[in-house]
Amino acid sequence: MVRNTLGATGVATGSAALIGARQSRLPMTVHGGAVHLAAPRTLGGAAAVWAWPIQPGPQGAAWAVAVAAYAARGALLVVRGARPEPV
Repeated sequence: MVRNTLGATGVATGSAALIGARQSRLPMTVHGGAVHLAAPRTLGGAAAVWAWPIQPGPQGAAWAVAVAAYAARGALLVVRGARPEPV
């Protein structure tokens, strides 16, 4: 749960810097839905990278992707800030 919260927060907040706050939840919602529909039954391997939300807890690659998304979000916010909403 902690890994998925970190990763989802990273994706959503990073999206706020790129596409705006109103639509920032859409990329994670679409990705999460697609992963639950399309992920293979066998866990690990390459699926641990793109299907990180459904991997079991100790999967190292899934943790790396979630932490990288969280760290990238911090870098995006420092460099760009939140995208202003149109008036």
